[in-house]
Amino acid sequence: MDRESLAKIASGIEATADHVDYLLGLAKPSVAIELSGATPAPGNSRFGGRPLVPVGFDWPEHEDGEYRFLGQINFTEIKQRPKLLPDTGLVSIFFADDEDGEVFWGDDGYVLGYYWDDTTGFELFDSAPEPPATRPLELTGSIDIPRHSYLREDWPFDEDALSELMEAIQPAGDYLLGHPSFTSLAYDPTPDPGWTSLLTVHSWDRFDWNWHDGDKLMVFIETDKLASRDFSHLKSDAG
Repeated sequence: MDRESLAKIASGIEATADHVDYLLGLAKPSVAIELSGATPAPGNSRFGGRPLVPVGFDWPEHEDGEYRFLGQINFTEIKQRPKLLPDTGLVSIFFADDEDGEVFWGDDGYVLGYYWDDTTGFELFDSAPEPPATRPLELTGSIDIPRHSYLREDWPFDEDALSELMEAIQPAGDYLLGHPSFTSLAYDPTPDPGWTSLLTVHSWDRFDWNWHDGDKLMVFIETDKLASRDFSHLKSDAG
């Protein structure tokens, strides 16, 4: 979705037609993530599989078990890349997991991020714990607006109008940046004003992801850390 498409959709709905400028003011850059049918090269963006890492990389562990590799994003592959994101480099995302379900997606350290600007000499990790299916990703710049009444206190129209608008807009898939989106929460999951959404992903059977009984995982990063390419401190929620 782009700004022109948003304006056209909002103008065609009676309840939101007078609030196009308001909605455009809420728009944040995002990157739509689509699964691709291509065969991924080691350094390509993908969900699942084995990560491309430095030689001698130590697989992350937590007190209840090991982390699982969620996926990696190669920033050079993003079409129409938002300025908020690095123009080069690779970020790998891991999440905590254990057989007994003791870890919680809202705990500090549930999600880990590793960023490398140059991956020369890197290799696929050859002993990842039970790597799941893998799919390469297609990444395209877009825009996103809040999709839930809990994310704003100044809506100029009622919740029914917001629902009608969301039905007319392409459903939120998996994406980078933008606003958080969820299915079952009754609050804004953004940790603090200085934080922004980094990654939002659905539960996927093919990757054995199940966030909050089939909902979404939302990963957040401090805005200034994102600007400095520091992905070492992430927070998360699910719902």
